[in-house]
Amino acid sequence: MAAATDQEQMMTLEDLGVEQVEEIQSPQPARDLNIVQVTREDARGRVATIFVVGFFFVLLAGIIVAALDGTDRVGSVTSIMLAISGILSGPLGFVIGYYFRSQENQ
Repeated sequence: MAAATDQEQMMTLEDLGVEQVEEIQSPQPARDLNIVQVTREDARGRVATIFVVGFFFVLLAGIIVAALDGTDRVGSVTSIMLAISGILSGPLGFVIGYYFRSQENQ
């Protein structure tokens, strides 16, 4: 293919059938890039709060159910507390650690 000459590349407004050229404004840069960061921090805080409240709600519900059992109440409450805390303490520590680590990085 032969290289196009300057005359072939240059077109006038009349050639395009355009009477006037409208200038397009350059896009505005993002005004506040911290909006995403604040939203992430809010979400992390909500998740941590919901998980902690849910943990204590499940723990309290288990204690109430075990206390209403009627047989060995102390043994039932102890076993329920150990079971619930054993299951949920790992994820609870992960969520709280993730939340506070993200606050420390700021």
